[in-house]
Amino acid sequence: MVYFASKFIVVALAGFAAAAPLRLTRRAFQEQDYADFQISDGTAGNAQAEANAVFVDPFDGVDLATVDDATLKAVQTMREAAESAETDQFNPQIDAASGDEATALQNGKIKNKVLKLTGEIQALNIQLAQAQASGDDTSSIQSKISEEQTKLNNNISLDQKASGQPSKGVTGGSAASSSDSSAAASASDSASAAASTTSAASATKTKAANTKSAKASKATSSAAVATPSAPVDAATGTDGSSISFPVQDYAAFQISDGTAGSAQEHANAVFVDPFAGVDLATVDDSIVENINTMREAAESAETDQFNPAIDAASGADADALQNGKIANKVLKLTGEVQALNIKIAKAQAAGSDTSDLESSLADEQKKLTTNIATDQKHAGEAQKGVA
Repeated sequence: MVYFASKFIVVALAGFAAAAPLRLTRRAFQEQDYADFQISDGTAGNAQAEANAVFVDPFDGVDLATVDDATLKAVQTMREAAESAETDQFNPQIDAASGDEATALQNGKIKNKVLKLTGEIQALNIQLAQAQASGDDTSSIQSKISEEQTKLNNNISLDQKASGQPSKGVTGGSAASSSDSSAAASASDSASAAASTTSAASATKTKAANTKSAKASKATSSAAVATPSAPVDAATGTDGSSISFPVQDYAAFQISDGTAGSAQEHANAVFVDPFAGVDLATVDDSIVENINTMREAAESAETDQFNPAIDAASGADADALQNGKIANKVLKLTGEVQALNIKIAKAQAAGSDTSDLESSLADEQKKLTTNIATDQKHAGEAQKGVA
């Protein structure tokens, strides 16, 4: 099964020769400098469509198994450029900013994450199609796609949550022009293809497109919702009294399926990122209870499911479960540390003694750091959850 970054390539029935999958021409996708394809300037809320215009639309109707190595490399190079912009530019600029400036940069960072992950998934889709065409095993690629799609859905939701807010990039260039050009090229290619497609194939494509839209909407609505803001201090932080952090079933937020090595990022997406830019002292007590409830669910999964499953397994299955258990420990401890951080902030705001809380925080942080290191040591290895 080929996954798509919130956009599905529609291929008409094989019986219609005119609707056969196309081979990608070099004209359809060209490597660009980051400044020319970045999407972070402007306003939040439309990152999904803008990222698709860069990485997905140029491949509309294309048999991904026929994409050449140079084009795949171009997709990967552009994705890496977006990742470098996040770590080398967005992060330090957000740390140095405050107030509206920090919020705009954080919104820009989220849009850049959508861009980066869309490129990652499209590259994986190409690799998956090529592996399937060669009859190779695709389980590891499919697992990676599922993992990246979860991240993408989360960041699309963050972008949509901040819809209409200012978004600021970290480099010059015209993101709008790049997106418009890509979209225009895609529209032109699609129009040419449509002209040579039979009416029956067109009807099939229209029906499939409607199905695609419904599936995309469902995927977006089911993604985790959080408030994207820059991390700032209590003096400028967003009031957390109205933040939404509903309790989720363990199966909906567990991070143990897939591959090891990214547990810290995945756990942060569950327990930390939703509070970015929020003054933790203003977070309602019910939110702390929700965090603790979810943390306890992760702890129960460890003792009631992971431990007996590992004891009963052997070989590669046992190793995968052990890696999944470590990821779950990172998840559990991240929730514990975040709950303690909120309690400390509230106690400090009330002028209460925080020594016991800070001692507990130090203990839990030490455990968390150890398990993050263990997870990273096994980066790339298979891991298996229990939900």
